[in-house]
Amino acid sequence: MPLVSGFQIAILVFALHFLVLFSIRIAGDRLSWLNNPQQDLYSFAVFGLAIAALSAIAPARRYCRQELQRPIPAGGRREAALVTVGMLAIPFAVAGATILGAFAAGEPALLASRLLSADPMQSWERILSFMGAMKLLVISCLVAPIVEELVFRGFLYRAWERQWGWVPSLFLTSFCFGLFHVHNFIATFLLSVALVCLLRRTGTLRTTILAHMAFNLAVSWPLLGHVLLTLEGRDINRMSTWSLELASLVFIAVALPAYLAMSRTDVREAAIR
Repeated sequence: MPLVSGFQIAILVFALHFLVLFSIRIAGDRLSWLNNPQQDLYSFAVFGLAIAALSAIAPARRYCRQELQRPIPAGGRREAALVTVGMLAIPFAVAGATILGAFAAGEPALLASRLLSADPMQSWERILSFMGAMKLLVISCLVAPIVEELVFRGFLYRAWERQWGWVPSLFLTSFCFGLFHVHNFIATFLLSVALVCLLRRTGTLRTTILAHMAFNLAVSWPLLGHVLLTLEGRDINRMSTWSLELASLVFIAVALPAYLAMSRTDVREAAIR
């Protein structure tokens, strides 16, 4: 069971977050061997401290071990794979909402400043560097999914679910997860909603961790991130240019509420009954 209340967990998470942010403002610029000193140092520091805390506190360690030992039910891997594919539409859907709003306002030219984009040369240089590859493979695709699922879907969601029920807990947990990734708040909020639903339908964090790992890898720069973040060569003033983003918006608008409805029953609760 969760060790403390949901608000205590949330306060601890964001206290750690701001402590690390404050620390790297002091030390980040001195670490010239890092590709992007402040961002890279933040990633290593925040997850390193989280792992240390979860390992050092005996009740937390036991709870994490218990959650990670829950087996994946029959069909759980298949559902995790399907949910992962569906989640890949989320960042495109968020872009699609921005695009639709710009066209509705008659200002498609503003999309160049409103959509997230990346410099291709810098992105390839970063991802092909040693530290860039380590950050992608070790932090983004291994450590972050495990730690974030334990903290947000394991501790935080379960604590609030026990206090107020699954729907308020789902939205509160997703709100906190979005704040933790504030630069991509809407996308990570929706991602958390899908992951909570997957947890409820499979009863184990193993499925959410696997889905989270696969998602992070798939949206990285060499794969779908290259499509999502590249604006060069696109005619931003034509609606047909944004077919993928608009189709993703329609898909998420239909699929996510449907998945929510399918998740009304928690498999753990059903097993107890």
